[in-house]
Amino acid sequence: MRLFTAIELNEEAKRELVRLQQELKKALSCRKWQTQSQMHLTLHFLGDLSLQQAELVKQEMEDVAASFSPFSLTLTNVGAFPNLKRPRVIWAGVGGHLKDLGSLQQTLAKQLTKGELYKEERAYSPHITLGREPRMEGDPESVQLPDVYPTSWHVSQIVLFHSTLTPKGPIYKTLGTYSLRS
Repeated sequence: MRLFTAIELNEEAKRELVRLQQELKKALSCRKWQTQSQMHLTLHFLGDLSLQQAELVKQEMEDVAASFSPFSLTLTNVGAFPNLKRPRVIWAGVGGHLKDLGSLQQTLAKQLTKGELYKEERAYSPHITLGREPRMEGDPESVQLPDVYPTSWHVSQIVLFHSTLTPKGPIYKTLGTYSLRS
């Protein structure tokens, strides 16, 4: 089972992300644009795990979530990985309570790593993927990235998703939702 942990967005944030995509489509094309239903803030990509391992992930997520209070995040900007000159991913950045987000992500990463359920070498860089493999027309430096309306949402839970890859793109299924303490 191909799994990842994430934070879901509210509908207002998703609408703003779709608006940003529409603006971006005027300046570039992407091999794959995320659909509104695919938009989320990934915490950890776990890869292929067994059913037994998935149950361990669920337990860790429940335990960690119970030790964190809800917080808010805000859409902030648009950027590209690794950069705009040679972009592979177009994304929307997040701001707001980034200390809370970082602490939640790191605490869960530590617990999942202890159980050999997760391994990541790169530092966490919170973002929401808008499109993959963009192709820019002309000079990348001349591309005008759209301004983001600073849309906020309340983070009160974390989610475990199962991702099934299909020719039309991934299909995400929720395997568990874990509430942050009230």
